[in-house]
Amino acid sequence: MDGHISKCMKRLKEWNAPLTGWRCDKVVDVREDQEDIPLDMRSRLSKCELCDCDKVRYEHWMVNDLYFEPVIVGCICAGIMEGDIMAAKERERVIRNRQKRRRNFVKRRWVVNKQGVFTRSYRHKRIFIRKINGFYDIRCGSKWCNRYKGKLITDMLSASYAAFELADPRRR
Repeated sequence: MDGHISKCMKRLKEWNAPLTGWRCDKVVDVREDQEDIPLDMRSRLSKCELCDCDKVRYEHWMVNDLYFEPVIVGCICAGIMEGDIMAAKERERVIRNRQKRRRNFVKRRWVVNKQGVFTRSYRHKRIFIRKINGFYDIRCGSKWCNRYKGKLITDMLSASYAAFELADPRRR
């Protein structure tokens, strides 16, 4: 571990970047929409900018008020940068668990009522999906949407993913 710490610190010094004061802005799963794709067909994983490990699935976007751009790293390097490896591991555990819930959510069946509205409960919330003029609208409580990843929803799978985002929003 000490060798890994010194490697990370050496890289930061080479960049004239601060050695302290880093915080995680966000964690990104680079395979979020590739769960069902066979492993050999998936895109490459990400590469840690500090240690050059090319097997990073969960990118930790580290920011510092004294540095001009985010540094995208893996879990251990994120923990080294912020001085708390356990906090970085906890962030990654939270996003892994959310991805498992998302995968299970999409597999579950929807009930269709007489008006053709798909419905189901999730975490004590009622979710509704309806198709109007070839597009899907999703409602969960007082929140609603008709887009997923910036595009109008035209299929039930995307509608399910959008419903999950409404019912189980990402934590900051």
